[in-house]
Amino acid sequence: MYRVLITGGFGNVGVSAVKACLEAGDAITVLEADNVSNKRRARRLARRWSASGIPVRIVYGDIRDPDAARKAVASQDAVIHLAAIIPPAADRLPELARSVNVDGTASLLEACAERSDPPRFIYASSVAVYGDRLRDFWISSGDPLKPSPGDEYGKTKVEAESLVRSSGLAFSILRLSAIMSRMKLDPDPLLFSMPLSTKLEICHTEDAGRAFARAARREAALGMTFDIGGGSSCRCEYRDFLDRMLILLGIGCIGGRRGIPEAAFAPAGFHCGWYADSDQAEKVLGFRSKSLSDYYAEVARDTRWLRPFTRLSAPLLRSRLRAASPYLSGGGPITGPKEFSIDSLMKLRTSSTLTLRPERRASLTASSDPSR
Repeated sequence: MYRVLITGGFGNVGVSAVKACLEAGDAITVLEADNVSNKRRARRLARRWSASGIPVRIVYGDIRDPDAARKAVASQDAVIHLAAIIPPAADRLPELARSVNVDGTASLLEACAERSDPPRFIYASSVAVYGDRLRDFWISSGDPLKPSPGDEYGKTKVEAESLVRSSGLAFSILRLSAIMSRMKLDPDPLLFSMPLSTKLEICHTEDAGRAFARAARREAALGMTFDIGGGSSCRCEYRDFLDRMLILLGIGCIGGRRGIPEAAFAPAGFHCGWYADSDQAEKVLGFRSKSLSDYYAEVARDTRWLRPFTRLSAPLLRSRLRAASPYLSGGGPITGPKEFSIDSLMKLRTSSTLTLRPERRASLTASSDPSR
């Protein structure tokens, strides 16, 4: 049986990667941070994963700890490395982000290289490495890596990619675009850091997880750097995406953002675009199954019970959104820099409370939902 270690397996993409690997018949070990939240999540996920009939081994530890890294990679055929500190935590705590994202990756690479039969190493990178591409929005994997000023997460991803390439291991690097999942809508000030004219190429979390599972096995993926996106059926502008989501959530009306002015959004300094070469990744990995329309349909199903209630309070909710913008006078405080990773942008679903908080993946070995 093929054995795969997944770091950050409790996060958005991590859960999807575990599911895809189980469907392929792989024996999975998940490495996560040792804390109460993760142990609670482990109990819920264990019940879901048990349906596969293949046991999932869960181990707790810090990826920066050489002993923990050695124990985790022992006997593995492949390592899917998703764990990272993501924004806004990465930007507030740059030293911690570098310690985990760069030094933690180095620790895993060293543990793999020490083995007489090293596993292949599949690394989760991000569209953040390309920096602000608002005007030059077509992106290819050979483009210069220029993270936006102040984007500590993007900088650590560039450094870690370099470590992976120079490790001597068989590797693949997957640069994730905007990963969407059926999670809670958490509109915080970071929501406004993306210019409305930003080009988005989304990728459903299930497709992203499948990409990692396929990269862990396919010989054609070795030594390759892939831009992972959903392709032409998943491309849009942020303004259209946001309008559609607000309407689906019952907060918007015709025009979606009515009552939320364009001045509420950053004019520049973000890092998304359309992947010119994501079809090449699809040819090798065969991971795509869902379009942007499919994602909208999921959100519509998930929010059908909520929309009648949110429509009643839509003006108040739009007012709360306006107040969260750091770009309007009287807006809420900026809780992180204006440049941040798409991996921390809302993985949109809804909750009855519509609380304002960032996406939750930021622990010492946090899973990369960006995405991750």
